[in-house]
Amino acid sequence: MEYFPVLLAFIALLALPVFFWNQVGPGSGHRLGNRIAAHIGIPRNVFYALLTNGVKGSSRELLRSLEKSKLSLDEASVKLGPTLNRGIERLEGRFGAQEMYDKAKPIVARLVAESERKSGESDHP
Repeated sequence: MEYFPVLLAFIALLALPVFFWNQVGPGSGHRLGNRIAAHIGIPRNVFYALLTNGVKGSSRELLRSLEKSKLSLDEASVKLGPTLNRGIERLEGRFGAQEMYDKAKPIVARLVAESERKSGESDHP
């Protein structure tokens, strides 16, 4: 019984690096998210706020799946366009218009238009 707190602390110390590795390590999608944010010209904090609020499910899972699909930055950005747009709509619905989201709107609108164009092309072969 004396060793239980020590064992519990040891397990917690082992779990902490594993948690962080899964969040920001290779294969987490975090690096791809950072690269996409830089590529489209949206600050990382705004990009992740839009992504988290626009995605259905886990934003990490979405980024991981995009990373595994080996899409280019342009293709991955276009795929995320509708999700980022939903994020803007949800955040503005909750908090009203915000300058940082207003600056991202034209960029996201361009991605959504490109996404719609590409989906229209795939519908009509």
